[in-house]
Amino acid sequence: MKLFSKAAALVAAASMVVPFIGTFPPSANAAANVTISPNNTYEINKGIFEGWGSSLCWWANRVGYSDSLSQKAADAFYGDDGLRLNIARFNIGGGDDPTHHHITRTDSNMPGYTKYNNGVVTYDWTADANQRNVLDRCIKAAGDDMIVEMFSNSPPYYMCKSGCSTGNKNAGQNNLKDDQYTAFAEYLAEVCKHFEENWNVKVQSIDPMNEPYTNFWGAFSPKQEGCHFDIGNSESTILVELKKSLAKRGLNDIIISASDETSIDTQIEAYNALSADAKSAIGRIDTHTYGGSKRSQLKDTAIKAGKNLWMSEVDGKGTAGVNAGGMSAGLWLAQRITTDCNDLNASAWILWQLIDNHVSSVGYNGNKDSGMPNINGGFWGVAVADHDKNEIILSKKYYAFGQYTRYIRPGMTMLKSSGSTMAAFDKKNNQLVIVAYNTSGSASDINFDLSQFDELGASAQTIRTSPSENWADIGKTAVSGSTLKASLAANSVTTFIIDGVKGGADLTNKISVDAANVTGTKSWKDSADNYSKVFDGSTSTFFDGLENGWVQADLGAVYDIDTIGFSPRKAYEARCTDGKFLFSLDGENWTEAYTIKNKPVFGMQYVSDLKGDTKARYIRYEIPSGAPANQYNSDDVYNCNIAEIAVFGQKSADLTGDIDRSGKVDAEDLILLSKFLHGQKVTFDNDAADLNKDSVLDVFDLVELRKILNK
Repeated sequence: MKLFSKAAALVAAASMVVPFIGTFPPSANAAANVTISPNNTYEINKGIFEGWGSSLCWWANRVGYSDSLSQKAADAFYGDDGLRLNIARFNIGGGDDPTHHHITRTDSNMPGYTKYNNGVVTYDWTADANQRNVLDRCIKAAGDDMIVEMFSNSPPYYMCKSGCSTGNKNAGQNNLKDDQYTAFAEYLAEVCKHFEENWNVKVQSIDPMNEPYTNFWGAFSPKQEGCHFDIGNSESTILVELKKSLAKRGLNDIIISASDETSIDTQIEAYNALSADAKSAIGRIDTHTYGGSKRSQLKDTAIKAGKNLWMSEVDGKGTAGVNAGGMSAGLWLAQRITTDCNDLNASAWILWQLIDNHVSSVGYNGNKDSGMPNINGGFWGVAVADHDKNEIILSKKYYAFGQYTRYIRPGMTMLKSSGSTMAAFDKKNNQLVIVAYNTSGSASDINFDLSQFDELGASAQTIRTSPSENWADIGKTAVSGSTLKASLAANSVTTFIIDGVKGGADLTNKISVDAANVTGTKSWKDSADNYSKVFDGSTSTFFDGLENGWVQADLGAVYDIDTIGFSPRKAYEARCTDGKFLFSLDGENWTEAYTIKNKPVFGMQYVSDLKGDTKARYIRYEIPSGAPANQYNSDDVYNCNIAEIAVFGQKSADLTGDIDRSGKVDAEDLILLSKFLHGQKVTFDNDAADLNKDSVLDVFDLVELRKILNK
């Protein structure tokens, strides 16, 4: 907040005409502009990031026989010199009928922890030694930040209707027997207890299902275990039973997550269909993002429910970039990470599996390995295990992943960003991290507006992965004023690390706005989506305004305003670019407080770098006239679309009780008003005609000001 003489501000306001300052349309090669603010944090988990990870099935089941390969993998993925991952999703295998031999992948035939013989179930804690070997090494490599989540693909075969752990004979129907929900919950809880009490593995969370509401899982599949659960009653029942089984063992601190649906849209439907008891049982929503598009809606679902949200699985053979070669898979991964995190506000992002392909001349357990993929194209995973050479082969996709995982760390606060960028703020260590990718075949300029931070270091350490570089330290990028101007190399992912960064507004002093004191211009076709929605506390409602539109609020008293919050209307974010916030003492004379320079993201964001005198009773949001003069808005004219405004500040000194309400101004009133306007005592003659010798005010000004303050 920048301050200058309050008296001068009052006089200036009397004659202020706020000009429209236009800009020329940008050229095709204009730099991208992104605003990063310490006040605009992710909404999930209060913006606190929990980390990066991978599931361990099936790759750990395949490499875990070898201590050497297991250690090399743990170091490459979870070690300080590697990706620095800190989340491992451990698969509690159901275990298929030992007489079945239809799973032909060398890595996906997961052992279970029980044996079934003539109706008698016994536990075999020697099972699954390979995956456990890798888990132990990853825990040691990751250190104190490690998070272990358990998940299940299928119940044991003898609990399944088909007698097979890969699914029902009708893949679209439930496979867990109707009378086995409690038994399955008991199995999962008992495994968690054994891991904690016997193997000293702290289990943070567990999901009893994996992509349950699909028709993927059929009996006698050659691929993997899987189990269909109908949304609603079936999913609710296993969640409630698992809660009981964990509580029975004193494992109440283990979070139950749900439900790892394959599609974002299905995840919303599945959560909404849960019973009240099931919703109460879960502490976090886990989703996959293989399908669907409603990321912000799922975020809103989680926020409304008071739940944390993880992106718990995705990968694919996608590519991006222009003639990018091996970087093409890495650029696709960068796009997916950025989209998932920024739109979901997810507090964790987890790859499906780090190794999907194995090279071995002898295969494993009688089956052939998949062999070397084309790592210059799209492929699953980020590395390949060569069992013949005892090596972990790292790809460009691996190094692109590391541009995020090595520098955006658990405990940082995620900041809303846009386009090809992500950002995180380490308030404790005063460090800002920005990651940006460029899929163009040529260099691309980008400007980061950091003016909302109170302090900034002079430069950014810059690390880059490109077709010719892997985590290359390319030196310092200067921070000029409050702007980081950078050039992103062709087909690259770049990380900027700025030290000495401080900032962040106090959002505890929100000013209450009475809906009766909100006014504005007409809405589109006089719809119900009018100016009254802008101060209703919800970003899902909005003002569907028109050309030359505005909305304003009477705050009911004069406040020292320190922060403005706003959210654009979803899908119309570009229309907020160049929008202005104005302040006024009388509702007639306005001064500009803040202009939205770049295209904002959807959701609440907050600005405290306000211009001029920030003492105001009225706040207005308006858009310029004419055609948009920016690179984001392609409309013919500016339109006033905005979802929400919030105002923060402290009430100014109250003078109304000391001023004569008759309309007369006496010497005592003048002293009080002078102190109020100047912040200091002003000496003057009691003769009102002489006032202008000592201040910029005359009697007319003072009488009018008294009326304003007494409103």
